[in-house]
Order: sequence, then C-alpha cells, then structure tokens
Amino acid sequence: MRPILSILIYTNSWVALCVTSLVYGIGNYFYLEDQEIFACWTFTGTVSAYQLHRLFRLRQLKHTVRSNRRLLWMQNTYWFQIAWFVLNFCGCMACLFFITLTPETLFLIGLNALIVALYALPIPLIGNGIRNLPFAKNLLISLSWVLIVLVPFASMKQLNLLTWEIPTLLFIAVFAQIVPFDNRDLAHDPKSLSTIPQLIGSKRARPVGLILLLIALGIQTYLLGFHWLLPVTVCCGAFGHLIPFLVGYQLRLEFMWELPLGLMGLWFLLV
Repeated sequence: MRPILSILIYTNSWVALCVTSLVYGIGNYFYLEDQEIFACWTFTGTVSAYQLHRLFRLRQLKHTVRSNRRLLWMQNTYWFQIAWFVLNFCGCMACLFFITLTPETLFLIGLNALIVALYALPIPLIGNGIRNLPFAKNLLISLSWVLIVLVPFASMKQLNLLTWEIPTLLFIAVFAQIVPFDNRDLAHDPKSLSTIPQLIGSKRARPVGLILLLIALGIQTYLLGFHWLLPVTVCCGAFGHLIPFLVGYQLRLEFMWELPLGLMGLWFLLV
C-alpha cells in the first residue's frame, strides 16, 4: 500500500486527480461537451505545474533533502520525475489541439501559466518565487484552481452559465485544503509567507481550515441540495484537518487532505 501511495502522492498525481474530478464533475453538471479532453488537459497540466515546482525546489534543497521524505523520494527517483514531467507536459500541449481556444480561453490559460511560472520559478528580487510574498502562496493556488475550472466554460463560450457560487466555493475549498499543508511546513516555511498557521499557530489553524471547508460545502449544498456525499466529505475533511501532522503518517494524511476536493467534484457528477 505504501509504495502505491508514494507514487500517487509524490508524483503529484493525487492532487491532479482531485482537480480533474472538479473540472469533470462541474462540466458535466452543466452538460458541457468534450469533458474527457478537458479532464485529460487538467490532469496532465496539473501534474506538469506541480512537478515543475517540486523539481526546482529539489535542486535548491539538494543539500538538506534528507530532512524531507518527499524530496528524498524525488531525489531517489529523479529521472523518473523528469520523465513524468515531460510526459505530462507533452500530453497537456497535445490536448490544446483539441480544445477550442477562444480569446477568453487563451486569457485564462495564459494567466494560469503566469501564476505557475511566478510560483514555481525563482525570482532573484524576491527569493524563491512570488510564493514568498505575504499571503501569495494560498491566494495563487486557490485562484489557479478556479481558473482551471473556468477553462471549459470559456472554450464552449458558456461562462454565462456560472453564477457566483461555483468560483466562490472552489476558492474557499482550495484555500481550506492548503491549511494542513501549511501546518506541515510550519517549521520550514519562511516567515514572510504569513500563512494561517504562522499567524495564529498550528492548533488554532486546524479548526479554521475545517470551518472554511464547511463554508464551501454549505455553498455547494445550497447550490445542489443535500447529497449523501456531504456527510462523507465532512468526515474526511474533519479527519484531515483536525488530526495533527505526524511524519510517519504523512502519505495517509496528505491523501486525506486532498480527498474532500475530489469528493466535491464527484458530488457535481452524481447529482
């Protein structure tokens, strides 16, 4: 079980599957066409973006990599990580040949690419990328996920179908799910990030993350009505947010941290 979780988590495939669940679920909820292409583009693009960040971080931390299990695993599978990035990046580019690139679509993809570049690539003036600016990390990741979900609507010229609930609940839900990761990285993140755990402490941040998730789920329930996935998602969210981070259980915890987002996408698909 552990080797499978290692591959799923450390190659960023799990987070990509959760993003894809949201894109596919919401697109099908609004009866958009060609959702399989958008799902493929989302998965490969998300893997590429996260791998780009991890590989740059691995190069910067090569002398202290043994203090981090993820980075140690990536170091020991470095060429596989490179191949996984190249394969997914090529797949992402190939998907663009099958997507209608309206001006709105190009704008959203370009803006998201800019966010990824600023987040992942080192910028000398501000250190290790724009992620080191106060609040930037959480805001950029949340905005990026929202932009990805909007792309199919822009391509189909159906942005008018979206009301305030969809982007709002997505932004809040993604922001909430970043909190456990911020708790995990509390001892290593520079103070300039001003993450929620840095501002209010690890213990207080855990329920704050869960409350944000519950707000997002409340908006989704308002939009879709009650579904049996609601209590399941709440339980998974409570497990992921409230249990303190333990190094020996990192893989299982990271799986649970992302799971509510995947379940929210499934909820859109099933209603």
